[in-house]
Amino acid sequence: MVEFPELIPKFDEAHQELEKKVAAIVKPENEAEDKEENKEEEKVPTDVSYLKGKKGVPDFWVKAMKANRLIWDQVKEKDEPIMEHLQHVETIASEDEVSKNSIYTLKMYFAKDNDNFTPEVLEVSLEYESEDQVKSIKATTIEWLEGKDPTKKKIKKK
Repeated sequence: MVEFPELIPKFDEAHQELEKKVAAIVKPENEAEDKEENKEEEKVPTDVSYLKGKKGVPDFWVKAMKANRLIWDQVKEKDEPIMEHLQHVETIASEDEVSKNSIYTLKMYFAKDNDNFTPEVLEVSLEYESEDQVKSIKATTIEWLEGKDPTKKKIKKK
């Protein structure tokens, strides 16, 4: 029987390859080298009319999240306009050198013209003491632009 820790490196390797493929589809191709490397793997979507004149698939991540009920159930209606600026998602699995705890990091890259907050990259890292025990959570502080914080309710003065 294969033990769980032995499967982690195999999963990480497969996951990184998948992330590269998704990034190649979502992001516009910038270099001729990339274009030639990906020619063998290119697949033509059934209906691409909505992409005419656009590079990449600009709404890929919001559509992918909407298609996943587990994720989209966590997104509130007021969060939707913010999520439309999401351009790329990346996950990183690592290990703390001293404690040997597993660390899982999620990075979300937002468009530069995002008019809701700064910085453009939001990151959250969870350090696990065991498979089901979180030791610490570290995250990027979001600096909301004036009137854009969805956690604050707007009150109109009479």
